Formats: sequence, structure tokens, C-alpha cells
Amino acid sequence: SINCREGFLLQGQGIITCNPDETWTLTSAKCEKISCGLPTHVENAITRGVHYQYGDMITYSCYSGYMLEGSLRSVCLENGTWTSPPVCRAVCRFPCQNGGICQRPNACSCPDGWMGRLCEEPICILPCLNGGHCVAPYQCDCPPGWTGTRCHTAVCQSPCLNGGKCVRPNRCHCLSAWTGHDCSRKRRPG
Repeated sequence: SINCREGFLLQGQGIITCNPDETWTLTSAKCEKISCGLPTHVENAITRGVHYQYGDMITYSCYSGYMLEGSLRSVCLENGTWTSPPVCRAVCRFPCQNGGICQRPNACSCPDGWMGRLCEEPICILPCLNGGHCVAPYQCDCPPGWTGTRCHTAVCQSPCLNGGKCVRPNRCHCLSAWTGHDCSRKRRPG
């Protein structure tokens, strides 16, 4: 029986027999070094190493602006595979906010509703009205006297009576028969 040394794989028939004339049967068996093939490609990294057989090692280094996570080396194993390669993650000098992800060096990818270099600016597709400010995605912070998603609804401390409508802070628009700041006084004819 033919056995190969560690790191080698038997190719061909692995058994030879002693013939009656005291010679061995012919064999084409060979021990070939185990190959792992090309190493795993790592995004944003340079791979160094040109031999890809059992016991060989390659090294990875990340491009500028990326940080290596995991081992910087990968080794060709006896089973013909490489040990786990590292990952090169983008580095953002200032952290991304509001669930943003550092996608490229110093560039955040923002979730829906946020924009800006660090995802720090909320997006209000419809503008805030009456002096309101966009404070979160699709959410306005309203000044006193206004409410609603866009600060579009006036607030009257006293409710408008007799069918009147609040049109500005503490200002009612009264039906023709009524008057006063809250439409509580009957208009005099004439």
C-alpha cells in the first residue's frame, strides 16, 4: 500500500503487489502536493503570496481608509481549503448617526428619512410650515400656537364656538352671525 507524506495527496492506484518473480506490479501512483487554489478575494484589500499549496501562507492588507478585522494571514490546509480570510471595513473618522453605516472611508450610507455626511439631518419631504423645524424624519417641531405633522393647524386656547374655525393661533374665523375672539358673541343686526 502506498501512503503519501502529510500535505500530499495520492493520485492513481495506491496498491502494488509483489509478483512471483520477486518484482513489483507497475503503478502510475504519484504523491502530489495538496493545492488550495486561488485564495478568497477580500474587498478593499491587497493579497500577498504566490504559492497556493499545503502549508503555504498568504497575507492581506487593507487599502487606506479601511481597517482589517480578523487574521491578516490565511493558510492552505490539508483538506485543500484556506483558513478564514479577514474583512476590510471602512473607517469613518466621525461615527455615523441615526442608524447610518460607514460604507466607504468617511462616507455614511443613511437609512430612509436621514441625510448628511453623518446622517445627522432629518428629511421632511413636505416642508414644515409657520416657523416649524424638521427634527426627525417626517416630523416637525412646531412653534407655540401651531400643531400637526407640518405645523399646519392653528391652536386656539379657547375653542371656537358656534361653528367658528381656528385659523391662526388664538384667532377664530366666525360664521356671519357671530363675533368675538372665540365666536361667542352674537353679531348685532344692522
